[in-house]
Amino acid sequence: MKPARTNSIFLLFMLTVSCQPIQKEKTAIFSEKAEKLVNKLTLEEKAAQLKTYSFAFIKPYVSETGEVNADSLKKYFPYGVGGLSIEGNLDPEVYMNVAQSVNEYNQTTRMAIPALFIGEGLHGYMAIGATVFPQSIALGCSWDPALLEKCYSAVALEASARGVKQILSPVLDLGREPRFGRNEEMFSEDAYLAGEYAKAAVWGFQGREGMPDSNHVAATLKHFVGHGIPEGGRNVAPVNLSKYDLMNEHLMPFAKGVEAGVLSIMPSYNEMNGVPNHASRWLLHDILHDELGFSGLITSDQNALDEMHRTQLFAPSFADAAKLAIENGVDVDLRYTYGAYDELVSLVKNGKLDEKQIDQSVKKLLTLKYQLELFDSKPLDTNRMLQLTNCNAHKKLALEASEKSLVLLKNQNNLLPLNEQKIKTLAVVGPLAKGVHYGGYTAEPRYDGVDVLEGIQNIAEGKFNVLYAEGCKIAKEESSFWGNEIHAPNDLEADQELIADAVKTAQQSDAIVLALGETVSFCREAWGENHLGDRESLELLGRQNQLVEELLKTDKPIVVLMFGGRPLSFNLVAEKVPSIVQVFYPGQEGGTAIAGILFGKVNPSGKLAITIPKSVGQLPCYYSRKPSRMRSYIYFEGSEPLFAFGHGLSYTTYSYGELALSKNQMTANDTITVSIPVTNSGNRPGEEVVQLYIHDKFSSGIRPIKELKDFTRVALAPGETKTVLFQITKEKLEYYNPDLQKVVEPGEFEVFVGTSSVSLQSKLFTVN
Repeated sequence: MKPARTNSIFLLFMLTVSCQPIQKEKTAIFSEKAEKLVNKLTLEEKAAQLKTYSFAFIKPYVSETGEVNADSLKKYFPYGVGGLSIEGNLDPEVYMNVAQSVNEYNQTTRMAIPALFIGEGLHGYMAIGATVFPQSIALGCSWDPALLEKCYSAVALEASARGVKQILSPVLDLGREPRFGRNEEMFSEDAYLAGEYAKAAVWGFQGREGMPDSNHVAATLKHFVGHGIPEGGRNVAPVNLSKYDLMNEHLMPFAKGVEAGVLSIMPSYNEMNGVPNHASRWLLHDILHDELGFSGLITSDQNALDEMHRTQLFAPSFADAAKLAIENGVDVDLRYTYGAYDELVSLVKNGKLDEKQIDQSVKKLLTLKYQLELFDSKPLDTNRMLQLTNCNAHKKLALEASEKSLVLLKNQNNLLPLNEQKIKTLAVVGPLAKGVHYGGYTAEPRYDGVDVLEGIQNIAEGKFNVLYAEGCKIAKEESSFWGNEIHAPNDLEADQELIADAVKTAQQSDAIVLALGETVSFCREAWGENHLGDRESLELLGRQNQLVEELLKTDKPIVVLMFGGRPLSFNLVAEKVPSIVQVFYPGQEGGTAIAGILFGKVNPSGKLAITIPKSVGQLPCYYSRKPSRMRSYIYFEGSEPLFAFGHGLSYTTYSYGELALSKNQMTANDTITVSIPVTNSGNRPGEEVVQLYIHDKFSSGIRPIKELKDFTRVALAPGETKTVLFQITKEKLEYYNPDLQKVVEPGEFEVFVGTSSVSLQSKLFTVN
């Protein structure tokens, strides 16, 4: 037997420890430079630095080739452009010309301070032509932080090649409210798993030394904090969250990101405890600064400061909003055009704001600009940008990420993998079989990428026939993250014809691959009455269930591919369809990855990073529930989910030996080694994700029934056994008690190890 020690946590810890001294040493030097520069600036020049504009503000002054009118820049930015978000949907070369024009203009201003260009990088740099990796909800199912780090390193490279040096990512909200359209942006419902991804993302974006070089960017953790569970699943709605649960669960991923050396953080739009997060001194100072030790830049969410006046009715005026934000820790105002920080100068001159508040924020911003080497940056190289953007290495990485993110939920009678030698005709059916489904925060229009139909056709070429039928509609319009006024279809007669055509296609085939789910038109960030994204139901849209029922009558074997940005309640499919693959939004190489899984070129290894509920009636439905949640039961559905957190099948089988502990008692400063043999008992090589959970049986604060505390991917050849080792340390046992003090309490603990959150072995140990 070969030991397979889980060294991921140890390695990540050592990397954090090793990079922090370098980061602190360089930051101290840059901070001193920034302070000297601040002392040379006028009040107006300082205020100009703290305003980051969207591209919409300068768009009217940009030529077709991307040159920005210099006279307009002088008129609207007499003290220079502090920060700018350039439109990602621009032609790449036009994009570069815009950035170059702004850079050249800033050099003509009195202090020649460079602009900080920002962009989105949720699952690929959001710009035309850039590589699109699987959406966050899919990447989370890879359970592979090292892979995630590579993906975000590629995003950083493509962004920095365009001059962008701050990325508004990663999103660390916990996905516990699937009605919320932004669920697609979240890695997991679990704080520990999201925390491991937080570290990986920060290192991918910023580099492992903690100080971005020319190929890296500043990461921005968002949305701080609790943003994943808005009231009613509605975007920017209030969050009803106790400080106890916030500290123990929702805070954890941000703590890990800060520990990894992140340079920027963005508060969330929502309010908690009666105060908008952008004005919460408790969150931004007491918790973020004092508790977590973060001293970097705090960037507002777009127009969030204005919303404190306009929609939250918290600040009587925009000036009041600006004063509340900067005094409580928000450094930069990210806005469309006009914004609250336009009031900073008048606030100081009227004696309502101490100029030292502005000095502190400008110093932090200039420190970041020094850290990002903006003062020494070279002219942008369009040829280099074109060579790096969506290069072959990044396409290959996107394919690997997609393959590892796909989750085999069900495989009755080993229907999968399909045998391409035995199939003569395959029916590819469904409203999501054609077209690449990228997920939100992707530049549009996008014409490349591989969809399900093309991926299967590529494998089928010269071997078997592929027939296609749409099956039914789920929207009248083309799928779009950015498009408005999306409507569900109401043409029953047209859908009946599509269903009949699908049945006819299926009857001519040996098997059916059925692509169902939801598009980004219905699961996305909702920002207006004409741009919706949150839902009241998790049921399949349109007549997809009717399509399933009619195809089942053909008695053909069916494989369902379930797309979407949220876990949907597909009860009929789960009960009646023999094989199901959860794909979410698998990125630009998704069709190739899916075809590889379907035909056994790749052995599935993904595990659910989010629970799939039977209905909205089960919500909230996450595995780490409190014990009393099960005291009361509900009619008909029960309390168990459709598919549990951590679940995921393979084309091989894994057998677990007996769980063992090196000792059954420890002090808070001791370590217990957990060991378990894992065997590939099937006939295919594969990778198993072994998961460790812990439960504090009795404590001064009520703890969840189990919490993920470690995991590892283990590659096993057929018949091979490896002994997996985990370490139980103080960090895995501590929590914030009801007095919000971090403690390890003595008593009995239970450790679980297994293949999912519901398929586990357990042992007891005691902390003295």
